[in-house]
Amino acid sequence: KDRFLANVSHELRTPLNAVIGFSDIMRLSTTPIADARRVEYAGIIHDAGQHLLAMVNSLLDVSKIEAGRFEIQPETVQLTTVVDQVVEMMRLRADQGGVSLRATIDPRAGEIVADKRACRQILTNLVSNAVKFTGEGGSVGLLVRPEGNSVAIEVVDTGCGVASADLARLGDAFFQASSSYDRTHEGTGLGLSLVRGLVGLHGGAIRIESSPGEGTRCVVTLPLDCRALGREPTPARIETAPRRA
Repeated sequence: KDRFLANVSHELRTPLNAVIGFSDIMRLSTTPIADARRVEYAGIIHDAGQHLLAMVNSLLDVSKIEAGRFEIQPETVQLTTVVDQVVEMMRLRADQGGVSLRATIDPRAGEIVADKRACRQILTNLVSNAVKFTGEGGSVGLLVRPEGNSVAIEVVDTGCGVASADLARLGDAFFQASSSYDRTHEGTGLGLSLVRGLVGLHGGAIRIESSPGEGTRCVVTLPLDCRALGREPTPARIETAPRRA
């Protein structure tokens, strides 16, 4: 709880400082601000607001899942469309970090019955984490393929990897591998916890292979039709194993 409060406080302060700081410049400046600079400041404020909104939405979704009040809305989902949207959304962040991002979709795995918003959130969180923890010159690959009566969504990166001592706790709410107050990578530790809850609501499973210096391979399997679950949904079980080169 203490670590969570410290992390969330940090995550809130950073964008809020940007909102307050740049809005004060625009509000209190005694000299005219050039149009280009004004647009730049407005863009920073907008991005900071979007970051805050995303974090609040994640907190609300995790709370709903833990309370058993998150209801999925099954529909036919074209995975090709969802993957294209997520990759396009993450492309700028990857390019800014010098990370190669590519996606491959097996034609046989193009369609499932699931909650479209949840599928987009699962993909976004997995790819976002992979890009965030992969250094310049590294790569992130997204592969969607059939696997029996399920579809496997595989995200592989060449990033820093996760120590064996932290693998067992991946997916716990508010847990971050190698968390510290001076950590290099920011975040609340909610991303994978939210993925775990959403995958569980669909009756899916998660496997993570990772080792320091060897990158991470995360595979999420979702049934072709989540309506065939036939049992009370629970958080997805996460299988973990060391990853070898």
